Amino acid sequence: MTDRKRRFHSRTNAIEALEGISLDGKTIAITGTTSGIGVETARSLVLKGAHLVMLNRNIQESEKQKRTFIEEKPNARIDIIQCDLNSLASVRKAGEAYLEKGWPLHGLILNAGIMGPSNKMTSDGFEAHFGVNHVAHFMLLESLLPVLRSSAPSRLVILSSKLSRNTGISPNSTLDKKLETLCPETPSKSFFRLYAYSKMCNMLVAFKVHRDEYSNGISTYSVHPGSGVRTSLNRDFPFQGFKNFLLTPFTKNASQGAATSVYCVAHPEAPSGKYWESCWDDEKSLDKKVARDEELQDALWKRTKELIAEWKKDL
Repeated sequence: MTDRKRRFHSRTNAIEALEGISLDGKTIAITGTTSGIGVETARSLVLKGAHLVMLNRNIQESEKQKRTFIEEKPNARIDIIQCDLNSLASVRKAGEAYLEKGWPLHGLILNAGIMGPSNKMTSDGFEAHFGVNHVAHFMLLESLLPVLRSSAPSRLVILSSKLSRNTGISPNSTLDKKLETLCPETPSKSFFRLYAYSKMCNMLVAFKVHRDEYSNGISTYSVHPGSGVRTSLNRDFPFQGFKNFLLTPFTKNASQGAATSVYCVAHPEAPSGKYWESCWDDEKSLDKKVARDEELQDALWKRTKELIAEWKKDL
């Protein structure tokens, strides 16, 4: 690990991060490609030859994006599956649709996310950040894990955030208290705190999958795209465009924000089971006492499976 040299930094863009990499023959699926870093993540993978499967809510925007990519790379292979993370029924259908296609899955990037949404609850009654950022992605991951195993060596990239440090969870809290905090039933906290909870959930899942699946050939990465990445993540906020303008010298653009995701899904030297930021894994921004709590990882996994099982009973 110490012999690795850092090749890329915070200003590296997605195309630069894939320098010298060919993705011909690789199938990579990604959620949330119609805006922000998802667009640049998808674009760079297409340009490097990957068969791209876009899992998005908005089919019309997805088709538009597909046409744009094909204009740049006429022989691109791109497929679209509808997947609305606000609805577990839609997520289940998306997983089933992927399996029916019989495609391999060499890389899965759980990229989509919300922050401060206008709708505070999902259609299934989950607090929105928890339901969209964590539960829906968890359900999709569970359905596609068998394909990741059969396609090994394969990779799983889950977007988290350094804001996951702001859960306020004490390492000395009981396991039940930690779980209660991470799985809010109502939007009773600030959007900032709720987002932090959901991003910690993403991180805990990533580290759990590494523990369970690395021996099966799946490498797993928890990725922070960058502080203040200029995307539509918080598009519900007023004056967001003006804020982005003011912060431009200090933030990443969408392609720079996508660099770490594509680096982790493609580069052979990227070690599994780590937290990545700006194409590097020193984990300086990681709340290790919470994120590396294996008992909490297991408990969250179990609790999420229970929540999905309860949802299925109500159908």
